[in-house]
Amino acid sequence: NELGAGNPKSAAFSVIIVNIYSFMASVIAAIVILAFRDVLSYAFTDGKIVAAAVSDLCPLTALTLVLNGIQPVFSGVAVG
Repeated sequence: NELGAGNPKSAAFSVIIVNIYSFMASVIAAIVILAFRDVLSYAFTDGKIVAAAVSDLCPLTALTLVLNGIQPVFSGVAVG
């Protein structure tokens, strides 16, 4: 919208702000997942082996969450 209105500096600023916001939101969600990694799986299973596997995979899930948090923003900027 800002580019269409002829405001390229405002558009660039909007991209930076939305990237920061998206990154912060996904980092907070990743921290929550990492903080509760040992108890998160017990909401879905009682098995200790499955719970241990989920706990081991939580860092990968947190990293994926952060990367998937900012990817749609970059994709939207590229399309725009």
